[in-house]
Amino acid sequence: MKEYNYEVILQKGHYEDLNVSMCSFVYEVHTTTNFEIHKGVSVQLVVTSTTSRNVHSFKEEIYMPEGKNNSAAENFACVIYNVSIMNCSWTVGKEAPEDTQYSLVLRQNLGNIFVECQDYRKDSFGRQVGCVLKRPNISFNLKVYVAVLGFSNETSIQFFDKVYKAIQDVILDPPRNITLTYNSDELEIKWQKPETYDDMPENSFRYNIIIKDKVTKDICGSKENVYKTSEYHPNERVTVAMRAKWDQKYSHYSEWSAWSKPITGGNSPPLTSHDILIVLGVVTAIILIVLIFLCYRFKIWMKLFPQIPKPSMKLFEQVEQKEKSVSILSETEIISMKKDEEELICSYVTEMPEKLKT
Repeated sequence: MKEYNYEVILQKGHYEDLNVSMCSFVYEVHTTTNFEIHKGVSVQLVVTSTTSRNVHSFKEEIYMPEGKNNSAAENFACVIYNVSIMNCSWTVGKEAPEDTQYSLVLRQNLGNIFVECQDYRKDSFGRQVGCVLKRPNISFNLKVYVAVLGFSNETSIQFFDKVYKAIQDVILDPPRNITLTYNSDELEIKWQKPETYDDMPENSFRYNIIIKDKVTKDICGSKENVYKTSEYHPNERVTVAMRAKWDQKYSHYSEWSAWSKPITGGNSPPLTSHDILIVLGVVTAIILIVLIFLCYRFKIWMKLFPQIPKPSMKLFEQVEQKEKSVSILSETEIISMKKDEEELICSYVTEMPEKLKT
């Protein structure tokens, strides 16, 4: 066997020379793999002669991971936002049993880093279908190996794996510390690059600037990060906002970040008489509204102009009772007076003498 060289090729890209000195040999891949194996592993064994350098034999085998077909996690995707929060999600495999449970791990050869998810999101059936990693101890600018492993009591579950640079999933924040200054007749805009987990060079970003609703073209980042324009007068008030995105050399993620908070700069022009009248009108209206509110709140109007108290209802009731009593008394007096008159009339009637009768 010493007359031949042995070489193993994994996935048609990972080469390893084997130092074979025995009739049997076991080869284990100890280094971090930089290829995906959930769809199968292509293994090629190439044997060449040490004397003639000709290929003596060539053998290729394809090995599939164990587990039920279509049981692995599907539709895997990650998004990194707010500088360091990594949010990954996936869906349950089409043929996965109902009790299937998934877990996520990350590995990076930088310092033999191994990260296991501790904060899972679950679906309505209690299955883990997402993971949130806060400030994971990995570099987003280097390749990371991600694996979603599956477990079930019914059958073995296939795994899903992916090797990529996590920077491809980073959603940038807006530029920082934006300042506006006028140098002579030029408006100068300065800013700092967006905050990122890894320290990225200035030219890895591109920017848009919006000045008074007018958006500039893409601007490539530089050490100065300065934009100058002479379209605006120093006495002209301008509002500026910015957004950023990755340069294609560093990330294929092409979406723009959110706009920054508007920044206003420039000197205000002197007020005209028309502006002064408008300001006075607005101030007068505000003062009136405040006064009305205070009067209503603290009842000042009622204190300044108290209302005349209304007569008590009891007084009216007493007057009505008196009138009724007077009317009753008058009726009784009239009746008594009539009786007295009848008595008086009857008292004057006397019997006539007999002489007069004849």
